[in-house]
Amino acid sequence: MKEIINIRKWTSVLLVMLLFGSCETTELKVVESPNDLSPNQASVDFFLNQIQQMTAQIHSGEEGRNENGLSQFGMEPVRIQHGFGPTYRDMYNPSDFDRLWDNVYARALIDIRTMNPLAEEAEQFTHLAIGQVLEAYIMMSMVDFFGDVPYSEALVGSEGVLNPSVDSGASIYEAADALLLAALDNFSKDELALPTNDLFYGGDESKWIRLTNTMRLKLYLQTRLVNESESISVINSLIVQGELLLDASDDFFFQWGTSNAAPDNRHPYFDANYDGAGPSADFYTCNYYMDLMANQYGEPDPRIRYYFYRQQSDFSGADVVTKECVTQISTPSWWDANQPYCTVPNINGLNGYWGRNHLDDDGIPPDDAFRTLHGVYPVGGPFDDDSFRNVSGSGAVSEGLAGAGISPLMMSSYTYFMLAEAALELGTAGDARVYLENGIRSSINKVTLFGSSLASGSAFVPSSGAVDAHIAEILTSYDGGNDTDKLRIIAEQYFIALWGNGIEAYNTYRRTGQPDNVTPGFVLQDSGTFLRSMWYPQTATDSNNNFTQKAAPDTPVFWDTNPDGFVN
Repeated sequence: MKEIINIRKWTSVLLVMLLFGSCETTELKVVESPNDLSPNQASVDFFLNQIQQMTAQIHSGEEGRNENGLSQFGMEPVRIQHGFGPTYRDMYNPSDFDRLWDNVYARALIDIRTMNPLAEEAEQFTHLAIGQVLEAYIMMSMVDFFGDVPYSEALVGSEGVLNPSVDSGASIYEAADALLLAALDNFSKDELALPTNDLFYGGDESKWIRLTNTMRLKLYLQTRLVNESESISVINSLIVQGELLLDASDDFFFQWGTSNAAPDNRHPYFDANYDGAGPSADFYTCNYYMDLMANQYGEPDPRIRYYFYRQQSDFSGADVVTKECVTQISTPSWWDANQPYCTVPNINGLNGYWGRNHLDDDGIPPDDAFRTLHGVYPVGGPFDDDSFRNVSGSGAVSEGLAGAGISPLMMSSYTYFMLAEAALELGTAGDARVYLENGIRSSINKVTLFGSSLASGSAFVPSSGAVDAHIAEILTSYDGGNDTDKLRIIAEQYFIALWGNGIEAYNTYRRTGQPDNVTPGFVLQDSGTFLRSMWYPQTATDSNNNFTQKAAPDTPVFWDTNPDGFVN
């Protein structure tokens, strides 16, 4: 009995000793779940791929969210795509930009800032440089659309700043240029490992370097109105350096897939045009843009059958229900008689183009069978071979390239058009006319090659002679015009090459005021002040007390010093 008592006694003593000993030597803390990866355990390659996909979504939107990409927001005000009205103030609501804002600040930038130290520590300098280029691209685009936005206080520390202040657009552009210069430095370093799955350039640093230099060309062309001398100096130095994106093999685009299962990886615009859910309410092409390609010159533009797919050869079945304006004989008094009102006229032998007029705010009628759809370039739809099939929202998910389109972020043709503007407006090195011709040829070659698998054998594939004749007619008009005419022609041809990229179109229109012959608003003679920038997102103004919503979306961004009424 005594032995048993002693055992109990010493057991109690031992437990007390262990208890007090543990208090001195053991730090009590929450143990991380073995199921959750910490950032330093994540793959730099996986981060890079996610950042690249997010860049494509910021540009083109997402499956089921096609209108949340910057490209769509840029194409609508400049009459490439139709935008609802009846005034510019009514075109968008602040909440329309919520998802885009989240994609930038809660996804892309967080991933970039998390990847950077991991890449630097692992001496994966190419990963780091790519992240810097994409961050510069994203933040420049945010300034271009919204003006002053958070940057220096965004994502500071492990949890970020809850109410980050906005930075001036000019300071963000300076930071973007610094990022691009830093990226060039990192591309020159010896890295331990290249990206295993670079979704843009396959790890080819020479292509990334040419893109980075072209991004600097874009930046200094964009800011030519606020610092002309610096723009001239930098652009000339980039031309002399000779490492710009001037060949189609270096085109910067994101390749979408063909899967319609979760996750759907098809081009978001293909999903909106062709999948069984029916066409998106926002996907009308503006009549101005289709007329520009169909009737501007003696023959239709060689790219028109690749850009658009017509479902009807005529509109004899259309009535007031499908389009009210078909019953109106005369155009409004504020429209030019030569502008395409209601429908695109059949001047050059092509009929069946069914779009909408600028700022038409009518509801969506039962016009699915009439509506002109997006074609093979760049969304992966069908080639227009005069078959006139009704495929809108039919569930025909295998139409054309089945959605294997591209997001054209920066193409070689864009570089030539930027150089043409710079040569004409700033007097930088090179001949604006030569740059213009090269830009048109580069775009036509890209488009026709992209759709060649569908157009092969068709009688509607443009011959080299037809292409040459079309370009010659454009250049004849260019030669016969004054400087304003020349700039208009450069902008018009740039707009055509920019099908699928509203970011550069929106910037070009505000920067140059061209094309200056775009169609006016459909409903009202006075559509209000043009969108010189966009509303801040609803989530930003509701959750951040450092944000004040704009009184109207007409505040120019810092590089837009043009006078009021410069664009409309």
